[in-house]
Amino acid sequence: MAVEPAPPRALGRWQAAAVELADLAALAAATVRCWFTPPFGWWGEAVAQGWLLVRRTLIPTMLSLFAFGFGAVAVQGGGFVSELGAADRMGALFSVASLREFVPFVTGMVVAGVAGTAICADLGARRVREELDALAVIGVDAVRTLVAPRVLALMVITPALNIVGLVLATLSGLAAVGAFGGTTGGFLASFQAGFTLPDLIANVVKTTVFGFIIGIVCAHKGMNASGGSEGVGRAVNQAVVIAFIAIFVFNYAFNATYQAALPSAQDIR
Repeated sequence: MAVEPAPPRALGRWQAAAVELADLAALAAATVRCWFTPPFGWWGEAVAQGWLLVRRTLIPTMLSLFAFGFGAVAVQGGGFVSELGAADRMGALFSVASLREFVPFVTGMVVAGVAGTAICADLGARRVREELDALAVIGVDAVRTLVAPRVLALMVITPALNIVGLVLATLSGLAAVGAFGGTTGGFLASFQAGFTLPDLIANVVKTTVFGFIIGIVCAHKGMNASGGSEGVGRAVNQAVVIAFIAIFVFNYAFNATYQAALPSAQDIR
């Protein structure tokens, strides 16, 4: 009597995570390849997507960064330095904290929560409506036409929003320094001393990678959504959680590596 083969086991949690990581790497490689190989007709779509995402994320980013800078950094940090009699040194605190930590991190969170979820929902809706399958049938590469322009747009707007956020963070410090007995001139002088070109370059590089991570994760989850509208919602939720975790891990690793490679970045100015 023939023995029927046992049904395949469901992948364990770690195996499924490894498979998903491999799929993310494959999508990232395919996206980068599309940027450097013809045809390049998707550049117009990248510009359109970039402008759309800027309109969606600019106001939330500005509000979030001003509120975070004024509350978590200006009020709490200002209270600490004023107790030490160094309220004018708040600028040095702001320059380091904003460049290395809270401005890029908060910007990444807002972009992932607003722009990333919009991309994931858009691609997920296309998947459940079988539009992606229809594109494959007629020979259109969905990665080249849909994913590559959106990821590139995120890589451009994330550092741009981050620069705007640096301005808002500085304004939040200026708004609070007087309350702790400091002066605007002292704040700006210490801020300028701590604001260095290597820190700014590292800040822009880091936020550019943030945009790439957000785009790849959200595009991958959207293109693999299933189960109708409920499945799309589940994919969006998973995408934003994974993007948050990935940004946190990369931010920690990048800052540690940067300061180890450039010991002068650890100097107190």
